[in-house]
Amino acid sequence: MSNSRIAEISKLVTSSYHTADPFILAEKLNIDVRWCTLGKSPLGKTMYDGKEPIILLNDRIYESPLRYFTMAHELGHVIMQEGLIGYYTLNNYTHSSLENEANEFAVALLGQLYVEENQRLPENYMDLVNSYGLPFRNQN
Repeated sequence: MSNSRIAEISKLVTSSYHTADPFILAEKLNIDVRWCTLGKSPLGKTMYDGKEPIILLNDRIYESPLRYFTMAHELGHVIMQEGLIGYYTLNNYTHSSLENEANEFAVALLGQLYVEENQRLPENYMDLVNSYGLPFRNQN
């Protein structure tokens, strides 16, 4: 799916539910979210009980800004890939098209959350990294 289509879907979700906060969106969508001890990884995963999604989040990121990116990523799986049964892990080595799509959704959603919370666009990508734990790779 194209980046512009993913951004369009994230805007539709935000507009429909009047927030870009992934935790509030999950609540409004009646998605069961559970904090679990998952070890070093995964940071999050999506599973299904029948057709009902369950998002599991690693309790080691509970106090970290990374919880926002992880939740938005998993929400991306539920919204963008509705009906796919299974689970997806979020880590630095998984870059399948489904993972990339969920990442793009998370970035689009959290960009909107930044505007919602700050009434302005972020000055740069690092604002999103620091606020919501978006992935950052130092190019040096």
